[in-house]
Amino acid sequence: MPRDDASLVSRAPAKSRRDAAEMSNERVARVLDDVADMIDLGGEGTFRAVTYRAAARAIRDLREPLGVYRDQGRLTEIEKVGPSVSAVIVELLDTGTAKRYEELVARTPPGLLDLLRVPGVGPATARTIYENLKITTIEELEDAAREGRLQQLPKIQAKTAERILQSIEQLRRRSGRSLVHHALRDAGTVLAYLREHAPAARLEIAGSLRRMAETIGDIDVLAATEAPPRAVHDVFAAYPEVERVLARGETKTTVVLRSGQQVDLRTVAPASWGAALIYFTGSKEHNVRLRHVALTRGLLLNEYGLYRVGEESGPALAGATEEDVYGALEMSWIPPELREDRGEIDAALAHRLPVLVRRPDIKGDLHTHSDWTDGRDSLEAMARRAKQLGYEYVALTDHSISLGMAKGMTVDRIRERNAVLERLDRDLRPFRVFSGCEVNIRADGALDYEDEVLLLFDVVTASIHSAMHQPKDVMTRRIVGAMRNPLIDAISHPTGRLLERRDAYEVDVDELIRVSAETGCRLEVNGGPERLDLADVSVRRAIAAGAPLVINSDAHAIGELEWMEFGVANARRGWATAAAVENTKPLDAMLAHIERRRRSERPR
Repeated sequence: MPRDDASLVSRAPAKSRRDAAEMSNERVARVLDDVADMIDLGGEGTFRAVTYRAAARAIRDLREPLGVYRDQGRLTEIEKVGPSVSAVIVELLDTGTAKRYEELVARTPPGLLDLLRVPGVGPATARTIYENLKITTIEELEDAAREGRLQQLPKIQAKTAERILQSIEQLRRRSGRSLVHHALRDAGTVLAYLREHAPAARLEIAGSLRRMAETIGDIDVLAATEAPPRAVHDVFAAYPEVERVLARGETKTTVVLRSGQQVDLRTVAPASWGAALIYFTGSKEHNVRLRHVALTRGLLLNEYGLYRVGEESGPALAGATEEDVYGALEMSWIPPELREDRGEIDAALAHRLPVLVRRPDIKGDLHTHSDWTDGRDSLEAMARRAKQLGYEYVALTDHSISLGMAKGMTVDRIRERNAVLERLDRDLRPFRVFSGCEVNIRADGALDYEDEVLLLFDVVTASIHSAMHQPKDVMTRRIVGAMRNPLIDAISHPTGRLLERRDAYEVDVDELIRVSAETGCRLEVNGGPERLDLADVSVRRAIAAGAPLVINSDAHAIGELEWMEFGVANARRGWATAAAVENTKPLDAMLAHIERRRRSERPR
């Protein structure tokens, strides 16, 4: 069950004292988002809805539980939490529900909130559809779009109805899988609990999460134990965050956490640890190919070990470690991120696997945001945290002027912000703070700023934030035009996808790769866990073509600077080495690049 999209989870507040005690920051934030949606649906006023949404966003960014703020009388210190929102939060924490929420639910037609699950259907459109057609379900909405009834409504054109149909289809294609940062959070708490309480010699995450796939199904946890396996499973089933136990056996237990995440625990003997870790890490396709390699050598590979065919009841040739198993098959050990049967087995047999980029290879983050636009932390906080992470440099790339909702910067504000950044740059030397911008590529292909304004920045990345439904050839020309401007260093989140929420827009990725290799304009591997854009398969094509890459966090808060790890993992899945990634270069190389940019030059 995805937790990045609040409209796809259980949205109701708690209904009991027990549930009230479990009102997490995320759960309170979801209720406040619902309040905002219902205010908009009722036409009460945009300002109130914006306040509740802003408060929900601020609550998600808190580093302490809301209960601590309530107990210390500090709720109104939270951004956008005034007396009225504070009162709602207190009610939610104390009783599991709130009078304001219940009043809005009573006035909102049942099912109307579901329409907001459809990308592109905002509160105003949903209200228009309901008032004219009394539609409250996605199925009714689809029928109305197909029958031509939607375009008969005020402000809804045939193109809008067509996009609604496309969005409904996208919604149905969503996998219901978790985003990687949510899965890692749950997996981390499970592992910490088991390490403290379970009699296990070794514990490890397996499955798609160990492979750092872009979305995660069930979380697989593997435990090696000399003790009776039941003891480990008893501890696991008693984990306080378990909502229900789905299955219980001698070697496997399956539970669902309160977050909605399913977790499978498997136990093996230490002698089988490596073989089991390979088996349960997957992927299925990788394992099939690996077993075929074993069979060609007269061997049998399963989750217990590697055996000679016909001697499975005897001692295993290998199995205690992954390295032992791969080594017995005359192969190099294969990093989990590569185990997708995309050529890694042949490369391992030839001992020609690439040395993949690692998080410590990254020397700086070149796509971050501050509270000068839509970020949540100050320029100083972002810069100091980047320095603490061991970087040599960071670029603060706040949004350009056309993104009004993100407080896009005017030229006067750019100059004012540059003065702050110059002071920070002096104060934090030898660490360097670069003035940057994420400039919007408009629908007609023009950039938000003329070249003389772009020269006010050290680093400029360009991206699409509007008109995402243009035809493929138009969208491709639009991005390529930006890439050919020598003042544009990179294209950020090049396909615009939001995992489990929005499909990539139509664009010729291979043409972007070709132009990147031709011009030196970098293509970003965005570490935002809902983006991971470029996709891993495109990363590999870019590397093969010689297109320069950059891995960035796209952080909008200091905690999100850690998202660099997801960008690195996605690049590793695309076989990226440090040499393929521009921001693995040290400070002097980055300074030289900035100087060339000022002269409107690019290395070819």
